[in-house]
Amino acid sequence: MQRARRLASIAVVASLGLAGLTACRSEPSVAAYVGNDTRITEKRVQEVWDDAFAALQKTNAEAEASAPPAALSITRSDVVRTLVSNNVLTEVAKRESVTAPTELPLGDYATQLRLPQDAEYVRLYAESDALIRALRTKVQAAAADVTDDDLREVFDVLIEAKEVPEGTTFEQFKTQLPAENLALVKTAAAVRKEVAETTDSMKITVNPRYQPLVIPVLEFQTQDGALKPLVNVPLGGSPESNLVTDVS
Repeated sequence: MQRARRLASIAVVASLGLAGLTACRSEPSVAAYVGNDTRITEKRVQEVWDDAFAALQKTNAEAEASAPPAALSITRSDVVRTLVSNNVLTEVAKRESVTAPTELPLGDYATQLRLPQDAEYVRLYAESDALIRALRTKVQAAAADVTDDDLREVFDVLIEAKEVPEGTTFEQFKTQLPAENLALVKTAAAVRKEVAETTDSMKITVNPRYQPLVIPVLEFQTQDGALKPLVNVPLGGSPESNLVTDVS
């Protein structure tokens, strides 16, 4: 199961608690509402995306002429997801008395995200990941054993992504999954539960243009180097209960 070894520990998390629509939470200029006080506006999303694009353009311009220009690896949905996650995880960290290191290896994150280190998106992603790592450390000792449901979720995602050899059964996958990957799934499941319990009362409303917005708790690295969601926390229940009215 060599491919399964590429599970990545970089992850971001978001809440499950979503409130019903009200008139004041349906502005098309807002990408997402987090809690009662935070609005992630379309302008803010565009700023982060434009900043990443400009940083990449500068890097391409400074590269050797023979080198093919790098393409932007993130979408506006990625930006919304990371901004929401950053807000949510900051709140979760406060409630759980968890702190992240003050010095973050932005160069490592830039490499994994395939973006220049000075892009704001890299910092936002790194901050979220640092918090999830701190939460992962906190729950590690008390985390429940991995269940078949947890492993089935991972198996189904990897099968769909063609990261598991064709014909592999779930039972074979379970027995062949390396111990370090089992540990990743174990802590991811525990963190997902912890975050969901903490954020159950939070009001998060997402603009439909970014739905479905599934936030990964654990990601894996594909053969081409991209990070893809593996263990997910969906942002909400029925579409009718969590969407901003999109009249644009």
